[in-house]
Amino acid sequence: MRRDNREGPGEGGGVRGGVCSGVMPDAIARCATLAGSGSHAERAQAMGQSEFDVVVVGSGAAGLTCATVAQQQGLKCLVVEKADVLGGTTAYSGGGAWIPCNPHMADIGQTDTREEAQTYLSAVLGNHYDAAQMDAFLEAGPEMVRYMEENTHVRLFSIPLSDYNPDFAGAKLGRIMLTQEYDGSALGPWLRKVRLPFAGYVAFGSMQTDPQHLGKLKNAFRDFGSFAFSAKRFAGFVRDLLRFGRGANMANGNALIGRLLRSALDAGVEVWESSPAVRLMRDGDAVTGIVVSRNGKEAQIAANCGVVLASGGFGGNQAMVEKFMPMAGQHTAVSPESNTGDGLAMGQDAGGTLPDPNPDNGIWAPVSLVRDASGKVVSKFPHFGPDRGKPGTIIVAPDGKRFANEASPYQDFTNVMHRDNIGTAWLICDHRMLREYGVGIALPRPLPYKQHIKSGYLKTGRTIAELADAIGIDPGALEATVSAFNRHAAEGNDPDFQRGGNIYDNAQGDFEHKPNPNLAPLETAPFYAVEIHPGNVSTLYGFNTNGDAQVIDAARQSIRGLYAIGLDQNSVMKGFYPGGGSSIGPAMTFGYRAAMHMARGG
Repeated sequence: MRRDNREGPGEGGGVRGGVCSGVMPDAIARCATLAGSGSHAERAQAMGQSEFDVVVVGSGAAGLTCATVAQQQGLKCLVVEKADVLGGTTAYSGGGAWIPCNPHMADIGQTDTREEAQTYLSAVLGNHYDAAQMDAFLEAGPEMVRYMEENTHVRLFSIPLSDYNPDFAGAKLGRIMLTQEYDGSALGPWLRKVRLPFAGYVAFGSMQTDPQHLGKLKNAFRDFGSFAFSAKRFAGFVRDLLRFGRGANMANGNALIGRLLRSALDAGVEVWESSPAVRLMRDGDAVTGIVVSRNGKEAQIAANCGVVLASGGFGGNQAMVEKFMPMAGQHTAVSPESNTGDGLAMGQDAGGTLPDPNPDNGIWAPVSLVRDASGKVVSKFPHFGPDRGKPGTIIVAPDGKRFANEASPYQDFTNVMHRDNIGTAWLICDHRMLREYGVGIALPRPLPYKQHIKSGYLKTGRTIAELADAIGIDPGALEATVSAFNRHAAEGNDPDFQRGGNIYDNAQGDFEHKPNPNLAPLETAPFYAVEIHPGNVSTLYGFNTNGDAQVIDAARQSIRGLYAIGLDQNSVMKGFYPGGGSSIGPAMTFGYRAAMHMARGG
């Protein structure tokens, strides 16, 4: 697998004085003309306003991509972030971007065509396929990747992971790209302003590593090469902890945010954290700026070219979650608490319209809750798949019976919980599985795990019957389920749910385990269980937009000066999830399209 390890902006196309080569340097003048013959600057000065060309609300992958590209195209950009940390939902995530025909597929021996992608997406979305929006995404996705890698610090690589419906026509390997690790020390003091990943995706509070290196860390005391690698990593972590107060090595979504933030700062983007957007400023039907609360005061900011809503959706707004999510009152939201639908509220006040709800309005995942000694929830862990799909696990409902393929995509698995109204389930494993792979926030050896038993996160029993008593399930029912599962798993089969029967499942397992990467009997005592619930990692319901991410009003006309991207833009996938990164890929792509549209003068 080839990777480009350059850390600076690439040579192809180049960045010259903050304006990408080949782009006209009069973008600002064109925006001013669009806004009304340069009147924005005059009004801003007369009213004591700040003036920018573009104001982006939100600092996730969508917002930082848009701001970086717009600044490089010659526009003066400001990013405002409500929270006191940067990165939004992206910083929590795996950092994958799903882009058909991406330039890195060839690195792993894969080919792709626009027609194959359309065939696959049509099969996944059915009559929810929006040809105009999808054409915009498919056209600009590969272009966005090339631009970002040539002009910013963003570095991606394809992995041989299948699309989430590998049996559908047009499905491929490699459409998902992950982010190369990043040395966050390059951010200097900004490093401490980046949101940390979930507990369970880091060790010692902030030590991150790329998934490809986990094997070396797990085997630190088994062979010299792994020990040397792990010792070096840990020494670097301690050094960074003393210097920055957190680990500097950034992986997954944190690496993507680190790379985007460094790119934005290098381009000259101004970034304000702890600065929530309050309301949009308007002149007739056009959006001309925004009011932001900063340092306890409201600041009016003129935006010559546009305000871009990328505020992260409404996952932190319980009322909206209960309105638009299934199983009201039982769904666990994992989004940052600051994502309360501010962008949607402001955009609607300016005339923006919301479509009919999608088949799915969020990215689903089963979620476990981490509590302190008083029982208060202090953290949440989304079980995306790598623990669910490992050999030596099952998941059962309160009746003690399995109900789905544990290795299936998180969207599909949680939809089964919705369908069957399962508000609580139990992820069960044996001791070998726990120490070999880890479950939830209980990380694999050589890291300790008994503190999670003491806290109550891990329930345990010396036998299956004893474990059943500990979690309130009928012992006979659970013993029968485990016995039947074990009998078939020993032969590598799952006649009930066909777990391990496709290449997606297998990628969540252990390819060194035979005869099936996903299946092994639960037989090594003691046994453990983690309580899980249906949850949403982020929302997927937002504004109607056109192909350049302009917000659409009730008359189906674009609102001048107003854009919505990321989770404030309605999902181009309409809530379906064709592959890992189906949120971040479109978020970055439409962020790129919005920036280019503003640079062309709207």
